Amino acid sequence: MILDLKTVMFFKVPIPGQVKTRLIPALGAEGAATLAEAMALDCLHTAMAAGLTPEISVAGPMDHPFVTGLVSRGLKVSAQVDGDLGARMSAAMGPGPAMALGGDAPTLRVTQLQALARGSGHVNIGATEDGGYWGISWPARQDELLRDMPWSTANLCLETLLRASRLGLTVGLAPKGQDVDEPKDLLPLREALLQGAPAPRTRAALVRLLPPS
Repeated sequence: MILDLKTVMFFKVPIPGQVKTRLIPALGAEGAATLAEAMALDCLHTAMAAGLTPEISVAGPMDHPFVTGLVSRGLKVSAQVDGDLGARMSAAMGPGPAMALGGDAPTLRVTQLQALARGSGHVNIGATEDGGYWGISWPARQDELLRDMPWSTANLCLETLLRASRLGLTVGLAPKGQDVDEPKDLLPLREALLQGAPAPRTRAALVRLLPPS
């Protein structure tokens, strides 16, 4: 698969109390929104550094400064359709070839994104340590892999692999990554940042929100 395939990044507008809500017990509503915005921008930077030309699919008000800031950078930004995540991904990605990326895996490296983009399977998956996946790509749309999936659970990647097998699809696997959904993910994130993960906005936000003891 080539690097100029359609790449769609899925972001939520960082409104306190509406984004990364599972992080609120650790960071508060404002802090969770601040970290979400920082992570999304770092993910965007890595995607562009990987030679991709991402389009942005946004959930939330299109007149929010976060969205207008993306538009001012010359990015193509569109509102997500109604429905679950699978329906929104299918609508935004189109018939393929395409790749979908989230905005909550800021420690991903350029090489990981390039591996996913170049995957040779009917479907290519970048799994996360918590059982989900940080990205998916394919040369042609595979709607069955997005329909009625257990989104935001530890079974997502496994169920996707099992369904791909039932459908007779070959699967390519990109290197695993780390996303950030729950308070338990914050310390591994800090460790990855200390080890040099290229996510300067996330690093700065986390230092403010969780200063070293």
